[in-house]
Amino acid sequence: MERFFKSIPKSIEARTSSTSDGSTVAQKKSRVEFDPSDIIADPGLRKPIEEYDTGIRDQVRKEYLLMGPCQPVGHNFPRKQQGKDLRSFKEVWFQKFDWLEYSVEKDAAYCFYCYLFKQSRGEKLGIDAFTKTGFSNWKKAMEVFTEHVGGVNSNHNNAMRHCEDFKNQRQSVLHIFSSYRREMEIAYRARVTAILRIVRFLLLQGLAFRGHDESSSSTNRVNFLEMLNWYGTEVESVGRVINENAPGNNQMTSPQIQKELVRACAEETTHVIID
Repeated sequence: MERFFKSIPKSIEARTSSTSDGSTVAQKKSRVEFDPSDIIADPGLRKPIEEYDTGIRDQVRKEYLLMGPCQPVGHNFPRKQQGKDLRSFKEVWFQKFDWLEYSVEKDAAYCFYCYLFKQSRGEKLGIDAFTKTGFSNWKKAMEVFTEHVGGVNSNHNNAMRHCEDFKNQRQSVLHIFSSYRREMEIAYRARVTAILRIVRFLLLQGLAFRGHDESSSSTNRVNFLEMLNWYGTEVESVGRVINENAPGNNQMTSPQIQKELVRACAEETTHVIID
């Protein structure tokens, strides 16, 4: 059986469009590639997640999740005048808020979850303070951090749930799609194997494959289809992947498919003889 796979260049997508004067113009769109140098530990120096191309955004998220939140333990946090007192960021806050990040460059606090998975709508406290500008009013830090977390349906908690779903590959769309494709491939291989066994038997015995009436209402659909039905009835694993249990466009019982399978067997036999 012959198959042809055509590879499409991944770096460029070409398409045509018509201009106002009716002429055709070829358009090329460059594919955006992920650049590891874009991954910056300090949250005050990062590019906003929404500025990344959608094609690489999940890869950027994955890299940041592997790195984890920026929590420079042991750093000498600078003190600055706030009100009547000198105040600074407290390292102990990292233990209470696992999402908390600190920018050495900006001397400000950020939210790891909200940076990666924030939703479009803001909230009363201004989510941009924890994703772009940074928060640095240390006098009210504990109060504001707690309010930022908010209730069950707050922006922060929604971002955290998106983060957990993203990390949980068993719930991701990609994993579900990949699992579905694997199941389809396993069923396809089982179907091909069963049908090839029938083809080999009929060829070895020199029996005809097809008859005059192969419709579903026929009482005798002749050797190939009748043997396939019998095989599916006798072997449960085969019955689960053939006929009505197979996709409508991949049942592999059409006359053309039968001819291709016979030709494939003939070619394999020829190769064995030559070798």
